Amino acid sequence: MLFLFETNKIQMKLTKNGLWAILIGVGILLIVLSPQLRLRWDLSEEKKFTLSESSVAVLQSLDGPISIKVYLGGRNLPGGFRRLEKALLELLDDVRAQSPQRIDIEQIDVYKTYPKEKDRQALIFYLDSLGIPPTNVVNQEDGQQVQQLIFPGIVIEKSDRQAAILLLKGNKLTSPQEVLNQSIEGLEYELMQGIRQVQDNRERKKIGFFLDHSQVPAIKQLDLIAQLKKSYDLYPVDLSQSLTLDGLDAICVIQPSIKFSTEDQYKIDQFLVQGGKGIFFLDGVRIDTLEKQGLIVTPQDLGLQNLLFQYGVRLNANLVKDAQLCGAIPLAVGNFGNQANLELMPWPAFPLLNGNPNSVITKNLDAIYGRFVSSLDTIQSGQSLKRTALLKTSPYTQVQKTPATLPFSASGKEFDPAKYQGGSQVISYLLEGKFQSAFTNRILPTEKLAKPFQAKTDQAGALIIVADGDIPLNGIDPSTKAPLPLGFDTFAKHTFANKDFVLNAFHYLLDDQQALLARNKNVRLRPLDKVKVKEEKSFWQGINLAIPIAFAGIISLLVILYRKKKYNA
Repeated sequence: MLFLFETNKIQMKLTKNGLWAILIGVGILLIVLSPQLRLRWDLSEEKKFTLSESSVAVLQSLDGPISIKVYLGGRNLPGGFRRLEKALLELLDDVRAQSPQRIDIEQIDVYKTYPKEKDRQALIFYLDSLGIPPTNVVNQEDGQQVQQLIFPGIVIEKSDRQAAILLLKGNKLTSPQEVLNQSIEGLEYELMQGIRQVQDNRERKKIGFFLDHSQVPAIKQLDLIAQLKKSYDLYPVDLSQSLTLDGLDAICVIQPSIKFSTEDQYKIDQFLVQGGKGIFFLDGVRIDTLEKQGLIVTPQDLGLQNLLFQYGVRLNANLVKDAQLCGAIPLAVGNFGNQANLELMPWPAFPLLNGNPNSVITKNLDAIYGRFVSSLDTIQSGQSLKRTALLKTSPYTQVQKTPATLPFSASGKEFDPAKYQGGSQVISYLLEGKFQSAFTNRILPTEKLAKPFQAKTDQAGALIIVADGDIPLNGIDPSTKAPLPLGFDTFAKHTFANKDFVLNAFHYLLDDQQALLARNKNVRLRPLDKVKVKEEKSFWQGINLAIPIAFAGIISLLVILYRKKKYNA
């Protein structure tokens, strides 16, 4: 019996040892496989860790491997940028897990990889030429303030194709933390747009530009054309010589100055009725310079006002001035010795426009730089179109009727609230739905019609109207005569969101709109109440100290009681 008892003890010991060995082996296996396994549940309210269906579709359509170089990195990143970096790396892990093709991700610490100043300057020039300018931040190191350049961008490469993505995007009129939060919200959309750019197998839509109605120099459209050519095929259109607009997916007119004839309006109308898309950048007024005195503002008849009126939108022949949010221009404010003293003075005729936060086109965009804008109104019409305001001014505006003069001496004067009570003015509208022809019950153009007249169809179209023809135009460097980036203000040395707004508008109209739903993600900031933290600091410190000690004491007491009961029995 003693032998059997000892044998059973040995077997139980071996069984326990085997169980421990199995558990240790499983633990080691999980540790080894953990980098390859990505199992998690998104319990966040905003579902910020879940890729949208459109993003998964983009990844599934990849036809070859891609590489992504991340230039946002380094151990000395400030807290906000570390949060942006963490969100980006987590997103890239999700993207790599969902892609059927290989995705190589390389994170580059610029200061570590390029320790020499000469090499680092060459990289800065290279990234800046791609559209990823460095961001200068100030860090506290050893009690001293140290300036550091951060590169919030990625470069996506596939074969001979390349796309550069600037990650730090947001409304600069908000706090830096809000800008970083808005940038995190837009990470998925920006990344997907970059991946779409390097794909070879995607269908390219066709955009027609009405060049015969606009006298804008080509050099002022270079940046816009260069950006659009990455995703679309562009065609010049002579509307007077084209019987129809068939074959185009969208039409665009930029700052027209030649009146549209009735025949031209009819062609545009039939294009929209048949499900076409359009973007019109229109000036409601004409600006002429009166030498050394100021500007003369007069109404401008483009021939499109009647067409838009039938669709339920009125382009007003006025000038909207904004005293709260506006650009600045250099003006002579006196003499400094024998030289004119030039200073930047606020110019209310150049309002900074805010985007609609509820639209995927304008959500989280920086301010858009406007020049001599007019207002848009909605009116009752027989159209059942959905109308969405995209761009607005601040509430402190003055709506100046035309004809009028705008003297330079008005710039920089102290803001008088009594003169700026026009309220927030809408500068851009999106119309979408089934367009009904504006020529219903009207005499049709006398020229031979290429196709039968259609009063309405079952196809939904869309039209974006912007009451400022300057928004899609880039400036020109006065010294080199070279084109500047779209939205860049030479005086403030800041690039506004004009380019992002225009590109988002085209993407919304022409691409699968599901792709833009990634811009709808909300990542809320949940900051601590600083006053409550200060008042209750000692209480919560005591709680954090007492609970672990009490928990450890209870566990120890239970162990002692268990051992006492077991060995005293």
